[in-house]
Amino acid sequence: MNELLVQRTGAVLALTLNRPERLNAVTTDLVLGMVAAIEDASRDSTIRVVTLTGAGRAFCVGADIGPDTVGTAEVPPDAAIIDAVNRLALTIQAVPQLVIALVNGPAVGVGSSFALGADLAFASDNSYLMTGFSAIGLIPDGGGTAYLVASLGRSRALASAVLGDRIDAKQALEAGLFARVWPHAQFTEESDKLVRQLAAGPSRAYAAAKQAINGVALPNLAAVLETERRLQRELLATADFAEGVAAFVSKRPAKFQGR
Repeated sequence: MNELLVQRTGAVLALTLNRPERLNAVTTDLVLGMVAAIEDASRDSTIRVVTLTGAGRAFCVGADIGPDTVGTAEVPPDAAIIDAVNRLALTIQAVPQLVIALVNGPAVGVGSSFALGADLAFASDNSYLMTGFSAIGLIPDGGGTAYLVASLGRSRALASAVLGDRIDAKQALEAGLFARVWPHAQFTEESDKLVRQLAAGPSRAYAAAKQAINGVALPNLAAVLETERRLQRELLATADFAEGVAAFVSKRPAKFQGR
């Protein structure tokens, strides 16, 4: 099965994470496939919008660290997948096209970073965001710390990282994390309509606005990604991470040691 579907319709390139049986949990190869597709799009001036969504009932529930039922789970995650998601974050920021997340369901862990790292996020009302990293003894990565601070401010960003609260679609819209939210039954029709509208719009102006706003809101994204990488690699080596994953797999409360 092709785990990344790439479809061109007019000026829109649609990327679909296609692991519905794993709620679109990602592997290194899958993330690198996303990077390659977006980089290819950046060299094609006839592509004006790139969209990212998930097959089935989820957008993306993060890196695949669950029980390995399909032979591709990466337990534990290593530097390779961190490097891949960091490259994706920088690629989305760098390309001239608008990259739009179509959040059709849960966006958890690095899946929430994908949604927040897109230039715009359109969502179904049955979707939600949740960092979820603290449940396994980690921190938001893939640019998640930068996106949370840029969107929520320091205090609410830290609360999201530490408490891991679920942010439903309505709350995310009110907080400015989602640009649009529609009822689930209307989500595909309404989001497609707005994507086509943007694809027909002034793409040079959109690219300029993206560059200018990112220059203010995310001027140090590359440095933040390096900090996340360093800290995450340290945390991956801890007993708390091992316990967090074991508890997650066993569906029991974790007993963290704090060291």
